[in-house]
Amino acid sequence: MSPRLEAMTDSRWIELSELSDRRVQWRRLAADSEFPTAFADPAWIMAWWQSFGEQHEPWTFALQDADGSFRALALLALDASSFTRNLIFAGGTWNGLESLICARGLEEQFSAALIQALAERRSEWDVWRIQRLRTDCALARALLGGGDVLHAAAHDLRLQPFVALPADVQSYEAQFGSKQRNTQRRKWRKLTELGASSRLIEDPQEAEAKLHLLLQLRRSRAQEQGQRYEHMDARYERFLQSAVRELLPGGARLWTLELEGATLAARLNLIQGPREHSYLLGLGEGHANLSPGNSLELQAINSAIEQGRTELELGPGRDTYKYRLGGHDRELTRLVVASGTLRGRAATALAATDLRLRDSAAAEALRRRKGITPERATAEHPAHEPDPAQPAIPTAPG
Repeated sequence: MSPRLEAMTDSRWIELSELSDRRVQWRRLAADSEFPTAFADPAWIMAWWQSFGEQHEPWTFALQDADGSFRALALLALDASSFTRNLIFAGGTWNGLESLICARGLEEQFSAALIQALAERRSEWDVWRIQRLRTDCALARALLGGGDVLHAAAHDLRLQPFVALPADVQSYEAQFGSKQRNTQRRKWRKLTELGASSRLIEDPQEAEAKLHLLLQLRRSRAQEQGQRYEHMDARYERFLQSAVRELLPGGARLWTLELEGATLAARLNLIQGPREHSYLLGLGEGHANLSPGNSLELQAINSAIEQGRTELELGPGRDTYKYRLGGHDRELTRLVVASGTLRGRAATALAATDLRLRDSAAAEALRRRKGITPERATAEHPAHEPDPAQPAIPTAPG
């Protein structure tokens, strides 16, 4: 353990019950961490444990300071439901991003401590599967760097768009050409002339009904377009409603665009610190020519800017509309890590082969036929890099 971590005091595995009892500290750390994300919030993680955790064992590694306050957390879970004992980030496939949560300046040291702690328990797990980790974070650097303790046996790269939000709405709108700005304003004006209005839902009971409607819209649109929708089942709906109830009003923003009692669009965004994550969009059947979903997204972006947020994550999938909103690509990695035991190496060899097959041209062609938006740069959809001439926007208050 590094001298800095020793000075901080105690790093240890903790029980889920203790973690739940200390939600206030946990939430404060999640909001103030080096890379704040709603997918590490107590509401999100505890709702996931309640709905999907029955075949998982909590593996939470914590760093505390001298007075016992959390300084870093690794929110992991061991899936022991099959022969291969898979270690994952709690939240599983529903996370838009995966991250350790660390007080500023501790990410590199905490990543090293976590890797060492996992190595010491290597006989209890086989494969660590990570789905969406920033390539520029300390944990990714350590695992991809080929260290002696634990390292990635295979990985690939994904691109996920985000919008760097300026200090005011005028600056955000100024990045678009006059034609695009005029088109956006014209469509919004026509919607309002018809009587459409956007609304932020903050009452938990009403939010529950609107989330049910949002998922209905998502499933209907997916069925029409021949896309997957079975994963948005009743259990997922219970999980989402439980998380949002606790997140409201400050940690979730549920928007609707309504006209004469009908919902034209509904959107759920999640918030942690200065970062907002665009999570779910549902579209009705009316007035598609006026792009109600895009109009509602712009209303939500303007509101986020006015409330001082600095980044909007646009979620998996490099959809064209995300770049029309000003999106740039963040590089993520998906990787598998072997425990180092004989059993772990054998299981990881299979997982690594599976990952490589998923990353093949044939798999990409199959996803395209199913309507799944690619997550890699292609000739048709090249990477959108941030403008180096623009000053970096901080991801947390200084």
